[in-house]
Amino acid sequence: MQWYYASQGRQSLAIDESELESLVRTGVVRPDTLVWHEGLDTWKPYSSLTGPAQPTPMPSVGNGASMGYCAECGRVFPTSELVAIGAATICASCKPLHLQRLREGGRALGAVRYGGFWVRLVARLIDGFALSIVGWIFQIPLLFLLPMSIKETQDPTAMLPRTFAILGIATLLNMALNVAYEVYFLSTRGATPGKMAFGLKVVRADGSGISKGLATGRYFAQWVSSITLMIGYIMAGMDEEKRALHDRICDTRVIYVN
Repeated sequence: MQWYYASQGRQSLAIDESELESLVRTGVVRPDTLVWHEGLDTWKPYSSLTGPAQPTPMPSVGNGASMGYCAECGRVFPTSELVAIGAATICASCKPLHLQRLREGGRALGAVRYGGFWVRLVARLIDGFALSIVGWIFQIPLLFLLPMSIKETQDPTAMLPRTFAILGIATLLNMALNVAYEVYFLSTRGATPGKMAFGLKVVRADGSGISKGLATGRYFAQWVSSITLMIGYIMAGMDEEKRALHDRICDTRVIYVN
């Protein structure tokens, strides 16, 4: 049976029952953590379900201080000696190892392949070509609103306000189309058609999908990658996880899914 659990408003990747039991023992999945598996009509607190064993009660020290588990080594420590990293609590000794695992893809992503600079560039060109076709379909009618030529008007300067207004509308229309394209495909499919052509997907650091809000922010963060003389995009070719500047800003990754 495949289980899912919620952490900080995000859904985990599918895990089996033994992995869930391990997360329960280490304190990552707590009694109040929402979990779901096929057959449940809604997400429910783990404590309300039967199945895997519930976590053993936390012991306390003599002075009544609360205790917690380290998600790496499984040992019990006073909570004051544990640090929260994402949904897990980690002891000081295990912190370097845990951070290294996160840098290498983390438990959620496992061994993944990241989409590099060149494949993402080609994917972007495909998206740009598709958007240009759709954009012209919407913008061609605006061209008929412009005077056929300056010679057709006795006062050429009189057409300037109208021309700038139409160009402004075309620019806003093109921007809206780009935002809608990016947000729709990333939030519903995890990738634009260009990325899908190469089996790529945009995910969060923990492997979960991105929301409409994050997809919108990522689109505008790409402007930052552009205004840095494209250095923000080139960074993807030098980063261990192939992150461009906008990926760093939004904490996203581009990975292969097949």
